[in-house]
Amino acid sequence: MSLFGTSPDGASAPKPVDQSRSSLFDDEPTSVPASQSSLFADDSASPWTFNTSKREPKGIRSILASVDVPDSYIDLYDNLVKSGDKVGTGLSLTGVRKLLQRSNIAHGQQAQILDLVVPGGQESLNGVQRSEFNGLVALIGLAQEGDDVSLDGVDDRKTREGLPEPVFEGLESRLSSSPAKVADNPTESLNGASTAPSNNTRAAPRDRSSLAFSESDPWASPALHKGHKHSEQTPLMAADGSSAPGESRSAAPEDEQSGSAGGWGPYPGDSAADFSPAATRGFGDDSQAPGNPSGRSSRIGRVSPSVEEVVTITLLPEKEGMFMFQHRNYQVASARRGSKVVRRYSDFVWLLDCLHKRYPFRRIPLLPPKTIAVNGKHLSSDASFIEKRRRGLVRFTNGLIRHPVLGQEQLVTMFLTVPTELAVWRKQAAISVQEEFTGKPLPPQLEDSLPATLNETFDTVRTGVRRGAEIYINLCSLLERLAKRNEGIAADYLRLSLALQTLTDTTESTYAVDTNDVPLLNEGLNATAKHLTASQSLLEDESRAWDEGVLEDLKKQRDVLVSMRDLFDRRDRYARDNIPYLEKRIQTNETKLTNLKAKPEGSVKPSDIEKVEDAIIKDKQSIVAQHARGVFITECVRDELGYFQSSQYHISRLHQDWSQERVKYAELQADNWRGLSEEIEGMPLGE
Repeated sequence: MSLFGTSPDGASAPKPVDQSRSSLFDDEPTSVPASQSSLFADDSASPWTFNTSKREPKGIRSILASVDVPDSYIDLYDNLVKSGDKVGTGLSLTGVRKLLQRSNIAHGQQAQILDLVVPGGQESLNGVQRSEFNGLVALIGLAQEGDDVSLDGVDDRKTREGLPEPVFEGLESRLSSSPAKVADNPTESLNGASTAPSNNTRAAPRDRSSLAFSESDPWASPALHKGHKHSEQTPLMAADGSSAPGESRSAAPEDEQSGSAGGWGPYPGDSAADFSPAATRGFGDDSQAPGNPSGRSSRIGRVSPSVEEVVTITLLPEKEGMFMFQHRNYQVASARRGSKVVRRYSDFVWLLDCLHKRYPFRRIPLLPPKTIAVNGKHLSSDASFIEKRRRGLVRFTNGLIRHPVLGQEQLVTMFLTVPTELAVWRKQAAISVQEEFTGKPLPPQLEDSLPATLNETFDTVRTGVRRGAEIYINLCSLLERLAKRNEGIAADYLRLSLALQTLTDTTESTYAVDTNDVPLLNEGLNATAKHLTASQSLLEDESRAWDEGVLEDLKKQRDVLVSMRDLFDRRDRYARDNIPYLEKRIQTNETKLTNLKAKPEGSVKPSDIEKVEDAIIKDKQSIVAQHARGVFITECVRDELGYFQSSQYHISRLHQDWSQERVKYAELQADNWRGLSEEIEGMPLGE
């Protein structure tokens, strides 16, 4: 079972048309044959085709692929994806439904457009991509103008009059520079009183600068949803009870993703103050740093000991390299050090390898894998896996800087602050990866200060750590499934809400014999649909909070246990000595030396006696050094156990935070359904 979750195999994530449009990828999605069995492939073989005699059938993806769409399409897509309504690299089905509801077109037209964009309501793992979204907005514009809602209609408009720019309730002032009537209360519920856009007028083209989206709430969400306060930073508590400033469980925008810091201890001391000249040559002003590419400059700052350090890692949108040898870069930023450097995944691997050589008996944080094998295939470019890997890098880096010894390591400091490419720096710097105990004298009282039962304690803890690591691996998988299940329930709530709204269009004709009670009946149906939508928003919000909150906390604890398990395994492999063999060899050499000295003078060369004496001295020195190393290893593992002990408080905080979060969402859901109960009391009962 993989520590970092299982990501489905499939094609690379599709890329939007224009890199300048603030997206991670840079080319159009490629079609996948229907026979290909892949979770990330488009399993439907071009379902959006219209067999007409006028032209070749086109699908929603290709209808506007080669057309310059209005800026409003581009900005609307970018802001909606950044707002959190995101699946994979695209817009979620929930975001599509919200946009349709904001358009104030007929429910039947909403269902028709939804079926064209997302047939059968089956959401793909990569969501609605930019090319599909452009078609969605164009279809909404046609519906508002009273034109034929079809892909043929979009095809005609792009060649004749230009694509329509629709108006959305609560977003009119943001999408059009032309005067538009905006609802007095843009934060009212999706189905509340609103001013519908005219179906006979087109929104006038507007300047791109008129867009003023609030990225935290581009939907102008209802007051009930605003009470969630996910944009507020809720400090996560470290295992020792200290607060980790800068950590938040809010859904961060795509370009501000940082993850929450890992580790369970404060960053001790000022490690940037004692670099030797030999270790720092080649670093300094960016202008003097050879091989320093544009955009990688950053100064090396001193660390203020009064602020706990949190390192953020952001995936940079553009790849580097040529063709099949492209790689992704990450911006590693530390506000406390005042540094921002660019690193690639292989740089993290190199750092981990150096730390394993220098600190084999320390609890070194886990590094996420470069790729995951799924069904015999390696997955490394899927957007979901890349995000999981970024979060894993955040946990790894923050675990390092909060470790009382590794956080002081000069190599870690250089990794976080050197502004040049790490490959260039490694060629210049004098890097030592000798084991930390090499040449260290043994203090006289150290061996006696270690408890005699320490090895039994190690065995006991090792047994518990092994079992605990397995359990936490399963817990992370289970919670991921629960979060996905919540998202599925939320999607079904939206489908149910849309179905109820569509039903109101038929009630008057259904009960045409006596329509006196139809208005009250429709009000009740609309109220139920409105509260279903509110409940759906709460479920999605809670699922997002799980993914970025309790799930990350569980993964931190899992990583701690697994890294401790690995420490015990390394101790078994590397803590061995050959002292018994050396003692036997010393006895043999001493006997040999005695025999040589007993021979008559002149029959033995003096150099032979010196060689045997030197061998005995070297063996005795080796025994002393190996014995001292064994004592240091025991002391080191004991210290790591003491540091590991504080992780139990992280478990306490984890459960307290999660329980409070569950209570909050349970109360919000109860208030929502209580409001529905009050609103539908006036529905006709025929009494």
